[in-house]
Amino acid sequence: MQPPSRPLRFVHTADLHLGSRVITLPGMHPDVSSSLTDATYTAWQSIIDLCIREEVDFLLVAGDVYDSADRNIRAQLQFRDGLRQLEKSGIAAYIVHGNHDPANAWSRSIQLPKNAHCFSSDEPEVIIHSDQDGTPIAAIAGMSFATAHIRENLAERFPPRDREWPFSIGLLHCSIGGAAGHEPYAPCSIDDLRECGYEYWALGHIHQPATISAGDPYIIYAGNPQGRDMGETGDRGCRLVTVNIDGSVGIESVRTGSYRWDLIEIDISGASDLGILEEKIRERLAAVSEEAYGPIITRLILTGVTPLNHELAGGGITALAERLTEDTPVGKHPVYPERIISRTTPQINREEIIAREDILGEICKKSAGLLSGEKQRIAEAIAPLYISYARSYLNQPDDDEITAIIEEAEALLLSRLAAGGIE
Repeated sequence: MQPPSRPLRFVHTADLHLGSRVITLPGMHPDVSSSLTDATYTAWQSIIDLCIREEVDFLLVAGDVYDSADRNIRAQLQFRDGLRQLEKSGIAAYIVHGNHDPANAWSRSIQLPKNAHCFSSDEPEVIIHSDQDGTPIAAIAGMSFATAHIRENLAERFPPRDREWPFSIGLLHCSIGGAAGHEPYAPCSIDDLRECGYEYWALGHIHQPATISAGDPYIIYAGNPQGRDMGETGDRGCRLVTVNIDGSVGIESVRTGSYRWDLIEIDISGASDLGILEEKIRERLAAVSEEAYGPIITRLILTGVTPLNHELAGGGITALAERLTEDTPVGKHPVYPERIISRTTPQINREEIIAREDILGEICKKSAGLLSGEKQRIAEAIAPLYISYARSYLNQPDDDEITAIIEEAEALLLSRLAAGGIE
């Protein structure tokens, strides 16, 4: 590879899911709810602004521009409009289609500007990107999904790196090693990608940002640029990549999500007054707000041994959630409680209870059995909740969420029965 005469710069993004449903909360101010609904579009504009501000050479989009194969016209128009802004600044865009936006699902009546190239779904293509003076500065190999369900290992079809190529990039929507929580579309291994000999793999499909390999080659999942529910917590953004004249590569994670989803756990051990508990929660959320970069939507997990356990299970949680929604905690940025979950336990000795031969002991034994290896039974029992219409609004629970369901059920039953006089 010939060393570049100047630094090469590009932005890598993926999984825009423009127009996808972002969960809003009951009681939210209409302006906030509207802003949250449009959050995926706002994130896309942030990516465009970043490209223009940093004067990058090109933008890479690794699939799933919009959310479904229903030809979401608004999403496609918004995407085109962003590319037009790049065109005015002389910035190219290279795009592959993924499982949510396969090549056969795009509207043919919406033409993308000339600066945008969508890779073929027939075979991998290689595009040599040249500087304004005609000097080749990057080779980009990419391949799109033809249809929504691609089970073939597309990486095996990518051509090996030509020694005459400049800095080489693979652009692909795929699943490495059967990533948990994602359909194994275009499955491949790290070795499959390394065998191509490219310097950088710009990947899409996995929504959690991840560096699979930090060099030789760089294998990067940019993640989705805006979290949409509690399954997508933490900062979300894109990658700004700089290839220096000496060949070294710098990769910066740039936050583009305007709303951050977070889980916050608060230990309320010993708390015996709901009013004081509310104050404690507000103090914690205000502290979180001061450290945040923007609005936060949080799920609060209350833990610990407390005499309030029964009251929280009996309606106290709902009252707390309503008060925090109506009067959001004061801080640098607003904090919106999505839900409050009580994983507190009553002031009882669980080890003593599990040894008993009554209903309380049976509850503890049953939950211990489920936690030790029978979680699949719970997953199968609740699976009907996640099919047909509800599938668009609910994520299938992962292993940690199944654990939480079992623990919450045990705590609720122990609290209710113990309060009812079973000793």
